[in-house]
Amino acid sequence: MEDVKILQIMPAEGWVAVYDGGDDGEMEEPLACFALVQVDYKNGDGPQTEVRGMAPDEKLMAFVEDAENFVTVRRAEESEDDEEEDETDTED
Repeated sequence: MEDVKILQIMPAEGWVAVYDGGDDGEMEEPLACFALVQVDYKNGDGPQTEVRGMAPDEKLMAFVEDAENFVTVRRAEESEDDEEEDETDTED
């Protein structure tokens, strides 16, 4: 078991957690924030610092990496409106 201490929290606007949805493919969930954490894995290496994503889990905030079906964290896909806007800007 690891000891985790949150040192700082920063907004994660525009980022999503990606989960394996089995036959349904990947599922995305917006992140609420990134947490800078100090983790002691009790392996003799001492405390380490990491950045972990967090999202609501019922009434609590949870580290997304702790989910069994967690795959990765990535930028949210741009909406079609954003892509069309970019295309018209480059046509000039």
